[in-house]
Amino acid sequence: MNILGIGGYSHDSAAALVCDGQLVAAVDEERLTRQKHQGGIPYKAVAYCLEAAGLTLDDIDHIGCYMRPGLRIARRWPYRLTQMFRSPLYSAGYMAYEAVHNAMYAYGMLGLRGRNTRLHFMEHHPAHASSAFLVSPFERAALLSIDYVGEFTTTWLGVGEGTTLKRLESRGYPHSLGIFYSAITDYLGFLRASDEYKVMGLASYGEPEYLDDFRRIVRVHPDGWYDLDLSWFCCHYRPGTRSGYFSEKFLRRFGPPRGKGEPIEARHRNLAASAQQVLEEAALALANRLHRTTGLKQLCVSGGVALNCSMNGRLRRESPFDDIFIQPAAGDDGIAIGAAFQLYHSLTGAPRAFVMRDARLGPSFSDDAIRQFLDRAKLVYETPPDLEARVADLLAQGLIVGWFQDRAEFGPRALGARSILADPTRPDMKDLLNTYVKHREEFRPFAPSCLEERASEFFSGCTSSPFMLFVYPVEPSQRARVPAITHIDGTARVQTVAKDVQPRYYRLIEEFEKRRGVPMVLNTSFNVMGEPIVDTPSDAVRCFYSTGMDALALGGHIVVKR
Repeated sequence: MNILGIGGYSHDSAAALVCDGQLVAAVDEERLTRQKHQGGIPYKAVAYCLEAAGLTLDDIDHIGCYMRPGLRIARRWPYRLTQMFRSPLYSAGYMAYEAVHNAMYAYGMLGLRGRNTRLHFMEHHPAHASSAFLVSPFERAALLSIDYVGEFTTTWLGVGEGTTLKRLESRGYPHSLGIFYSAITDYLGFLRASDEYKVMGLASYGEPEYLDDFRRIVRVHPDGWYDLDLSWFCCHYRPGTRSGYFSEKFLRRFGPPRGKGEPIEARHRNLAASAQQVLEEAALALANRLHRTTGLKQLCVSGGVALNCSMNGRLRRESPFDDIFIQPAAGDDGIAIGAAFQLYHSLTGAPRAFVMRDARLGPSFSDDAIRQFLDRAKLVYETPPDLEARVADLLAQGLIVGWFQDRAEFGPRALGARSILADPTRPDMKDLLNTYVKHREEFRPFAPSCLEERASEFFSGCTSSPFMLFVYPVEPSQRARVPAITHIDGTARVQTVAKDVQPRYYRLIEEFEKRRGVPMVLNTSFNVMGEPIVDTPSDAVRCFYSTGMDALALGGHIVVKR
């Protein structure tokens, strides 16, 4: 049975293909269109998934879509009617927008069908939860899904067993941790729904000076649930994208919002730190509630908020769960995986036979295809007999290397397929990368890719973290050895590399250790700020020559700037 899953529409649209219970392909539309956070119907992503499996739309039995438009209108329209007296024009316009938006979404999904295809509109948060649980190694697990808003739900608690999921409790709009964090992102002068990770990085440079205030904004109750004090917000009844998300009450207390490009002051850093801490406290309270309710030892976390690595690290360190699984595309794009697997198991009754250990599910290019491209582009390149040793030499010399190998990763993280690599032992490397390669804010940290069995030597409590979704403390005795990946708060967002999953990347790190003495390399995404991660050799070469990278490893070939 062949099932397509579709994730996202308002933003981050994607497609995934499950054939007879195996995930064979998944890609974000943005990688193929080159438009960051591309929304809409993911035509190019669908075409890639079909091509990867040698199928056509007529071979697809079912398509699972990431939301139920009828449920969305049924829940959102009544709420907008309650806000009509506060903002009549916006409420009426929003209701009209919802009608058009959902009609276009449903019509676009219908257009994807082949001759024998059945279309299914899946509920948003159960599909989120399925995207984690049904590809996890756990037979039973507590489930926590946190995002901005689905059809109307913002936080969903459940339990998974075998191939079935059961909802336990949920919280509805406008009480949303995702909305709260997006509001802070907007207030601090970053882009909502895309720059939340900047707030997470900035938080480490501040002190939680405003934590008492933020605990009044996000009220965590003794039973583990939370709600928002809506008197601090205005986005639930007027357009936050144009007028700001916070009310005059918030602005009187904390001052005017930071404009894009304006200097970052101590006040901004402390606001970010306070927001991050209250988010972590709310997530911990939810996890504790889930544990009390289920008594289970494993937890699966999903939804866009699950991309907050600092929150995840604290859940791993302080929650009562023994193990936590988060798949690499935890946002709306990853619903493509959840929708497909949820349909497969419900329709066939088949047991689970797939565990996600590798995010490399996107397009790939053979060495011959890369060589032909380099020849057509008239670029000078070498094809060394030992690629990993040659790249390790370049890194050990202090060079910054683009690393383009195998299939592209699914989700927002570069995990050793479309990466920029550097030496983590050099104290100046972080500033060099931010200034000359990534062209981004100086407070942004970089992550290590570490040999899996060696991770615990450098990162406290880290045994396996293949998708770079958890922050771990760097062992105090090791921080001076790896300054370029140690954040200002003494932590690092770790990726562990398993030999049987990524043998070439693993061997490169082994070769690098022989030269510089540490079993890791600095790894950041192969892109510049504002652009998607590169997908093709052409994308890689364009990015390489527009930045301060020194060398580029494309498959088995290397280009070095002279």
